[in-house]
Amino acid sequence: MPFQFTEKQAIIFMGIQASGKTTFYEQMLADKGYIHISLDVLHTRKKEDLLLVDCLENGRSLVVDNTNPEVSVREKYITKAKEHGYQVIGIFFQSRVKDCMRRNEQRGLKVPQKAIACTSRNLQLPSLEEGFDELYFVSININNQFKISPWRE
Repeated sequence: MPFQFTEKQAIIFMGIQASGKTTFYEQMLADKGYIHISLDVLHTRKKEDLLLVDCLENGRSLVVDNTNPEVSVREKYITKAKEHGYQVIGIFFQSRVKDCMRRNEQRGLKVPQKAIACTSRNLQLPSLEEGFDELYFVSININNQFKISPWRE
């Protein structure tokens, strides 16, 4: 892992559905103390906001595990985390539609293919200028293992 767990760390995932975000969280971050903030689990923005505020007010490190395709969507998390003195790390997941649709077919709860294509069309590449302290690119190799690389702007 290229970064170390610290208190007051907010990790923001970015990538289309079935790009590996939740699996990455489960395999790489869940046992390190990060609170998992995911609309797939929480189901409503209200519940998401309550958990986010609780983490920020109590200095608990967190992972926002949503698609977060657009700069405007990510801005909310970055701004709130920075206001609370958090280090903000962005992780962009390689988002090839063909690969994600293939992985989606192997899931229990499938996302409609139309939704994957729509999210892909809206996906904006991240930049340090958004307020990230660190940015990484994650891909899945042929053996289904994650490869983490520093982001190149």
